Amino acid sequence: MTDSISRRNVLGVAGSVATAFGAAMVVASAAPARADASQLQKQDVRYQDQPKGAQRCSGCANFTAPSACKVVAGSVNPNGWCLLFTAKKQ
Repeated sequence: MTDSISRRNVLGVAGSVATAFGAAMVVASAAPARADASQLQKQDVRYQDQPKGAQRCSGCANFTAPSACKVVAGSVNPNGWCLLFTAKKQ
């Protein structure tokens, strides 16, 4: 009989949670206005040019139109996504 929860699955989920938590702590401790030198790199926040479900940069509180982000360095696609997605308050 095989257990449906393996050590590998538990460690994988724990690693993902730790990564997301660490990224959130970086954002929470940072000043709201940043210079490019202090912004996070795209690869560090797993930025992608495609949305993740309904989550997309244009719906994020950190997005600055037309293609900038308060926390991620460089140009971002309004339809992109990263780990730091925070939905805009309605």
